[in-house]
Amino acid sequence: MNAPLFTIGQSVSVAVSKRYRFPEGAYHIVAAMPNGDGPTLYRIKGDLEKFERVIDEMHLAAA
Repeated sequence: MNAPLFTIGQSVSVAVSKRYRFPEGAYHIVAAMPNGDGPTLYRIKGDLEKFERVIDEMHLAAA
């Protein structure tokens, strides 16, 4: 497994794509999860949401 690029609590933005249609706004890393040989998965939470989402590392950017 590769080392995660983002740390817990870090602010990130989600890249717009057909696969992920997240509302715009700030998100924070809640946890990093292993994904076998693929990119690291992250649990993220939006400032205006009451739930968490899961997204892979390649769709995130530091805010």
